[in-house]
Amino acid sequence: MKLSAITCSIIFCGLIGFTGCKKQEEPKADPAGSGSAASEEGSHVHADGTAHAAHDGHMAGPHGGTVVDWGGGEYHVEFTVDHDKQEATVYILGSDEKSPVLVDTKSIDLSISDPVLQLTLAAAPQEGDPAGETSRFVGTHEKLSVVKEYSGTIVGVIDGTPFSGDFEEEAHDDGEHAHSHAGDDALVWEGEPKKHSGLLIQLGHHGQHLHAGEEVEPAVSIVRGGKPVADAKVFNALVSADGETVLAKEVATVYEPATKAEPAHYAQGALAIPAGVAKVILRYRIVVADGEPVTFDVPVDVE
Repeated sequence: MKLSAITCSIIFCGLIGFTGCKKQEEPKADPAGSGSAASEEGSHVHADGTAHAAHDGHMAGPHGGTVVDWGGGEYHVEFTVDHDKQEATVYILGSDEKSPVLVDTKSIDLSISDPVLQLTLAAAPQEGDPAGETSRFVGTHEKLSVVKEYSGTIVGVIDGTPFSGDFEEEAHDDGEHAHSHAGDDALVWEGEPKKHSGLLIQLGHHGQHLHAGEEVEPAVSIVRGGKPVADAKVFNALVSADGETVLAKEVATVYEPATKAEPAHYAQGALAIPAGVAKVILRYRIVVADGEPVTFDVPVDVE
């Protein structure tokens, strides 16, 4: 039997109409007990009510810090750190990631993965902030003197709602370092800071790995009242692991002002590590204008 063109068209349209009436499948709801509900922007709310930020990229904040979402875009937080002052500052920003937002929260919590630390940042109102409100939080910790890219979490409560955001700093090759370090040039502090005559002194060296037969560049940071001391005289030498033999004679260092990459410190007094040794002592002699000279010995492993 032959079908006319008109009949075929009617049948075809009928089939289209039938299939088109099929109801579109509804999105599946978050299973009970899954612990979070995702939003279109990638942010989510945990079962405990904490709004957790999406992990999208952001431009540097208005204070040059790292910006992350804090509650699905309604708030943002900007993390900055001053290694010389051993101080972390967090700014509360709006949805535009630039404008300060006032909150009546007394404190927020900061945790950093490496170096491991947890710190409560207290409200520190900026000029013009009304009484009882702030857009800035500040806290200090001696481990914040460690110069590296930090990653961690910022947690706070605003109007009874908890917020949390993960941040991760990125390295910047800004060329501001006072001099060039070849190869492995990371600034490494050994042990806890020393206290002497009102000073906070950190001892270390450039380079994550020290190698026998190569040079080591010791480094010293000296801080008084949160400010770097620039007029000290710092010398370093290299001594055998038993402390009996001088392997490299004492040399003077040079003061390097702070940059975005490193805190102010004394360095550039390179010492040659003899071949065949597995451990040496870095000896630091520090002379300050208004204090007693002091010497510190720091043992370090050599590869």
